[in-house]
Amino acid sequence: MTRIGTRIILVCSGLAVAGSLLAPALAAADPGGSGMLSTTCSFDQIDAALRAQAPDLAAKLDANPEKKARLQDLLNLPVDQRQQKIQEFLNTHPDAQAKMQERRNSPEFQQHADTLRAVLDSCHNY
Repeated sequence: MTRIGTRIILVCSGLAVAGSLLAPALAAADPGGSGMLSTTCSFDQIDAALRAQAPDLAAKLDANPEKKARLQDLLNLPVDQRQQKIQEFLNTHPDAQAKMQERRNSPEFQQHADTLRAVLDSCHNY
């Protein structure tokens, strides 16, 4: 496996386990393709928008530097590669996909999803 392939597996694994912060970020990448997996914003733009609009979530991300680095690695990939790697991971890890779907149905997810949608809608301004 290539170094980038190993890194993507680590990123995906970390994102699947990240819980209330990162799972909604990925789940906000709805099938319509308007979420974090398809954004053209850079990690720095998303981070700045998150700090401005959701400082509590930015603080949670800052408190987890390893997860933050994984998210940055993922967002540094071109959109098509990012989507492909996540889809490959979900295809081979149905338990992660089931957990994400379960989280999508929770009230906590809706709160985070709305916040992340606002961040993604404004990240080009940063």
